[in-house]
Amino acid sequence: MKSEFLVGKALRPRGLKGEIRFELYTSDPSRFRLVQQFKLGDTAFNVEKISVEGDFAYIKFVGVDSAEEAEKHRGKSLYANRSELPKLNSDRVYIADIIGSDVIVDGDNLGELVDVLQYGSADVYVVKLLDKSGTVNFPALKEVVRSYDVEKGEIILDGRYFHRVAVYNN
Repeated sequence: MKSEFLVGKALRPRGLKGEIRFELYTSDPSRFRLVQQFKLGDTAFNVEKISVEGDFAYIKFVGVDSAEEAEKHRGKSLYANRSELPKLNSDRVYIADIIGSDVIVDGDNLGELVDVLQYGSADVYVVKLLDKSGTVNFPALKEVVRSYDVEKGEIILDGRYFHRVAVYNN
């Protein structure tokens, strides 16, 4: 499992005191309110203040004290350490933990999970087919996904439901 997650991107400064607006890559932005340290690009920063509004976070880092200093970080990736993120329920996983997993349908390896498209109603998993003939997309519904084994790198699907909802792309 990865110890560090890509969680967002620096957009622009807010105000004159070094606060930065971030786009967050999560279904629940509030989970970052308790994080005390982020990595911005290659540099770790302690959090002085953080607020979450919708899909955005406004973070004031210790040592970034002006709009000019904040502007230097525009476009940089924001990373959080796994140890500072809340534990998820047993039926939930972090996307970073399942990218690259083998997708198993009725005991057969379908291919590798290469992307997760996030839509309002359900995430859509994109799997690169093992035979290299293209990809298949399917919604990540409880009826389709039986289980995740993050340690083994496997996602087990229920074939009855999978075959009803799968969309193949060549």
